[in-house]
Parts: sequence; structure tokens; C-alpha cells
Amino acid sequence: MLRAKLKRADALHLARAGAFAAWEPDRRKAAWEALRACGDSLPLAPATRDLHTPRQLSETELIYLDYFATGVSINGHPMKHMRTRLRNAGVVDSCGLKELRGGESIIVAGLVTIRQRPASANGTIFLLLEDEWGFINVVVPYFLVDEFSEIVKFATFVLVQGRFEKDGNVLNVVGKRFKALEVKQLEHRARSFR
Repeated sequence: MLRAKLKRADALHLARAGAFAAWEPDRRKAAWEALRACGDSLPLAPATRDLHTPRQLSETELIYLDYFATGVSINGHPMKHMRTRLRNAGVVDSCGLKELRGGESIIVAGLVTIRQRPASANGTIFLLLEDEWGFINVVVPYFLVDEFSEIVKFATFVLVQGRFEKDGNVLNVVGKRFKALEVKQLEHRARSFR
């Protein structure tokens, strides 16, 4: 770190992203060590290596930290910890869509990764939701955009009730009702229209 002349913020971002895992697998310990190596003189920074032993991050905390630091995670997906609750509520995941025929009324949920509002679509919004197994295409009809504006334009996780459409390999959910999925706040930004 000294040769790279990393500043405090750079060292912390790299530690959060797991870049120092080869030397210190625990990201919080790695952050303290990175601060020490950068010459950080904060009063709360531990003076010796063995004074600071934070508890292990849970799998969910690690996934959320990955999303905060890099926008993705190789440790899992944020929808993973909600799956049992969603399945019990009848929510279909991206794998389950392949088993449907088309025309069914379903509920799906996911992390919004892309929002599109093409000029040629006359106000219709297209959402790409992501869950732990794949993607779900959602169509927000133009006449519902105003009613569900806050959710379809800004929510990080969305629950959609709608009609499933299948045309060969093209799978879509035409939404009728939209709800922001209440979960721990995730530091994530969808690629959205302007």
C-alpha cells in the first residue's frame, strides 16, 4: 500500500470490496490493517493487530457489503435471504417462469437492474428484475405509470402482480400492481432512463 501510495479512502474501498482477502479474509480486519498501512492516525484505530477481532460477517451482510463496494457479489444475491418468505407468499422466481404456459396471473419480485422508457413506447416503462437465478422482464403499461410512479421509477426491490406472457423463449410479466419490497436498504443503482 505504501508503494501504491493509497489514500485512506482508497484503502477502505479496496478493503470493503475484499481486495485484500489474500492477506486478511475478514474485511473489517482488512480495513483496519489498510488504515494502519496508510499511516492512519485515528484515535480508534487499533495499535496492534490482535486487539481488534470483530465478529464474522453474516452471509447477508457480506452480500450487501459487496453490493455497496462493487455493485455485484460473488457470495450470493440479495434476494436469497428473502426467498423462503417470498415462496411462502406464492411469489414465482425467474426459474419458475419457464414452467408456466402463459396467461397465468402471477406475482414476481426482484432487484431492479434496468429501467427503460423508450420514446417509441408511448410512456410504457420496462423493468428488468434480477433474482438469484436470473432475470424477469416486466412491462409497466403507460396508464399505470402515474399511479405507481414512485415504485416503478425509484424502488430498489419491486414486487409485481401481473399477467405472465410467453412467446417462445420470450417471457414477460405485464404488471397490474406494483409494490416496493421492504428489505434492508441496498446500496444499488439501476441503469435507468433519464
